Amino acid sequence: MTNSASNENPTETALRAALATVKDRYTETSISDNLKSLRVNDAAVGIELEFGYPLGSYRAELEAEVKAAAEAVDGIETALVFINENIKSHAVQSGLKPLQNIKNIIAVASGKGGVGKSTTAVNLALALAADGAKVGMLDADIYGPSQPRMLGIDARATSKDQNSIEPLENHGVKAM
Repeated sequence: MTNSASNENPTETALRAALATVKDRYTETSISDNLKSLRVNDAAVGIELEFGYPLGSYRAELEAEVKAAAEAVDGIETALVFINENIKSHAVQSGLKPLQNIKNIIAVASGKGGVGKSTTAVNLALALAADGAKVGMLDADIYGPSQPRMLGIDARATSKDQNSIEPLENHGVKAM
């Protein structure tokens, strides 16, 4: 990938301008920030993009949009688009160790009851799972956990080794 615009050929410059017009529907910014590599070989181009979140069904739509933008550039007949997801773990507070196999935690909390915390948590979990994220959910409401009901889970948790609890799963969300 050429880093300096002064070293680019006119086709690469036109490609970069065309790709800059494609907007990420989630961040509402140009996908140019996600461009990892751009390779031009005569009338063919290879475009590699990387995103920091799961794309789910949006991936195919985005690939088609990027391909169309690239192939609209004069001299480009074929565009191959490769999209990668690189979800990074956020840092934990100082003095704490990260939890094994858990990249990120989203907490839904409030100092008041009846404001929709459980509903918000379930909807967030389902949306993330629909986009391809691996999602687990812990309902710490000791008075009446409602997530299993909202996820359509009727079973009770079991233990294979009597030392741990196996989470129940529905709609791509593991819940406890």
